[in-house]
Amino acid sequence: MRLFVTPASPWVRRVRVAILELGIEDRFEFVQTKWSHKWATQAVEHRPEFLEATPVVRIPALVTADFTLTDSHSICDYINGELGSFRLLAREGAARWRALADMSIACGMIEAHILRRAELLRSEGERSDDFIGKMKDRELRCFAALEKRVPHFSDTFDLAQITTAVACGYESWRYGDEWRGVAPMLAAWYDRVARRPSMNATEPAETPQA
Repeated sequence: MRLFVTPASPWVRRVRVAILELGIEDRFEFVQTKWSHKWATQAVEHRPEFLEATPVVRIPALVTADFTLTDSHSICDYINGELGSFRLLAREGAARWRALADMSIACGMIEAHILRRAELLRSEGERSDDFIGKMKDRELRCFAALEKRVPHFSDTFDLAQITTAVACGYESWRYGDEWRGVAPMLAAWYDRVARRPSMNATEPAETPQA
């Protein structure tokens, strides 16, 4: 299977951490993509093989022998169910819904991260400080909400916790550590899980430029 990736994307990191936690890295070919900073406002050129894999031009994209999945949600669902025997997310029951509740907040935070980043890549005269502030406020609300959930986190580094850890890591890497004051218990939890080999191996870095 071919997985199109880039080191800056928290969506890509979420999938890569899941793969490493399941110990199935050898089943994938990782294909590095390049992105111009114009991606925030303009269509940018990509290799034909990437455009064929994902007409929505979104990463990660997973190409299997039978189908292509073009977002992290469907890819994680596939990895968990078909390759991971539902070890990262319960197939049914209360545990599944509690995990999805936490994961929806963490995913909302990642969405705000990307929207904020896209706005910041606009020229100074075009960007909206109000919109940037709105996304920052959303991120901090999500951190505050997940702070309340920390005492209920399971002992398993599941998909909800993977997504939460990736969101924390991206915030610190891209925007700094203000969130730690909003969510000190979450920050302490993150400092522990950030030492996991899967997290160390996928630390974010700037995307290669096209």
